[in-house]
Amino acid sequence: MAPSAALPQLAHFLRSRRARLTLEAVGLPRTSTRRLSGLRRAEVAALAGISPEYYTRLEQGRQHHPSSEGPGRARQRAPA
Repeated sequence: MAPSAALPQLAHFLRSRRARLTLEAVGLPRTSTRRLSGLRRAEVAALAGISPEYYTRLEQGRQHHPSSEGPGRARQRAPA
């Protein structure tokens, strides 16, 4: 599969996994003002050790040469 063809699949994968994560599962405190389920992009980016902007580009399928290191770090901290 060509790298550009894999971008939509990567984007879908990241969005679906972020929606399934909980604050408790990754060791973050729950706040009473939270209005969404799952983690925010900035929270996933911080766990992965990447910038929120870079994570956003990955999740939107706009990063043409994604690194496997950042998402791999986040995956190590989160349940499957």
